[in-house]
Amino acid sequence: MYRVLIAAMILALATPALADGIVARIVPSPLSATGLVAGAPVALTIELQSKAAPGYRFMDPHVVGYGVPAGGRIEVTLVSGFERIADVPLTIDSFMAMTGAAQQGLHGKAIGYQITEGETRETYVLTPTRPEGLIAEQLRSPAVRPKKGRVDQRGIKRFHVGLLKSAFRNAGPAGRIEVRILDSTGAIVHSGTVTVPFLDRAVPQIFANNFPHGRRAHDWQTVKPGAVLGVTPGTLPLPVMLFAAARDMAPADMGQFRTGIADAGVVSVREIQLSGFQVPEVLSRYNGGLILQDTDRDGRLTPGRDRIIGGVLGKGPPGASGMLVRSSRFHGAAHFSRPSTAYHEKFGAIFGGSVALLEFTAGNKPGLYRPTFALLSDPDDPASPDGARVTYTIRVR
Repeated sequence: MYRVLIAAMILALATPALADGIVARIVPSPLSATGLVAGAPVALTIELQSKAAPGYRFMDPHVVGYGVPAGGRIEVTLVSGFERIADVPLTIDSFMAMTGAAQQGLHGKAIGYQITEGETRETYVLTPTRPEGLIAEQLRSPAVRPKKGRVDQRGIKRFHVGLLKSAFRNAGPAGRIEVRILDSTGAIVHSGTVTVPFLDRAVPQIFANNFPHGRRAHDWQTVKPGAVLGVTPGTLPLPVMLFAAARDMAPADMGQFRTGIADAGVVSVREIQLSGFQVPEVLSRYNGGLILQDTDRDGRLTPGRDRIIGGVLGKGPPGASGMLVRSSRFHGAAHFSRPSTAYHEKFGAIFGGSVALLEFTAGNKPGLYRPTFALLSDPDDPASPDGARVTYTIRVR
């Protein structure tokens, strides 16, 4: 019964059927491994979309996100399923607009907006401090320096709720959030809602990450068939941030949980075949490789000996072949996950977690390749469902 219940919750979390309008979905925040656990402090990311670019396609850097009209504002209301923490004000410390890339925020002081409380105590109001408002095409994260020839994210594509401080707790079985963009007359020009179910217990988490390589965006890279991300000149590996599950903690205290998963990496399908290991049927969904943790401490990832904590779900254009995912190599040895401070000392200390670098070999056909990295909800039980997933998109031309 427990496994069935958890599976249902995970499925609901991964498939936001109640999202509409400009809101695509809600995902956990990479600043907390527990931001969507019932009773825990809120730490979540609201991902946006448009009719022209629904779902994940809105995160394509060629797609411009939203701005704010001159004299207008954005309102984000936590409508139901959340408990307000009275002594935490609604300010820039607990809310930030984001681009479409992880760790590339649009900080209010640098971009030109302030965060205040709205007509209700559950509403964040983002108000531009410049008379022209926030022009979408000009909104770039100050976290990275523009480079000639590189396509960087522009416009608002996400909101981060529960940034350095959380002003809410998850207080029901699910939470409902509304997003509205208003013009100078108060008329709504864009809106959307989403309902997200909360987890009844913490599970291991995995996120996209941009700490390595000067916080450049690693998602939506464009390469040629057969290119290897992280090896082919001009490409970057795929970083993933890993968190263990918060166990034996009261939900109210989970906001401080920062423990990563060390010594983890990916073994490719080819490496598994060469090892002679037979992947259990309960893990057959992982058609792109396995995520292992080097539990025997021999410096290698060995299927059948090391702990299986998740896997890769490969997806590419119809008929494509040659896709491959594995841990990055340094001096011939596989790279394992390390504390995030190894990649960014300041922000790594704030975020916590561990970061692993992965190589992706593009397939032989043009199109979008979308490898999904998933962690088992219970790494001690190979039959448990996935507890968290993150997907990278690679464009092959």
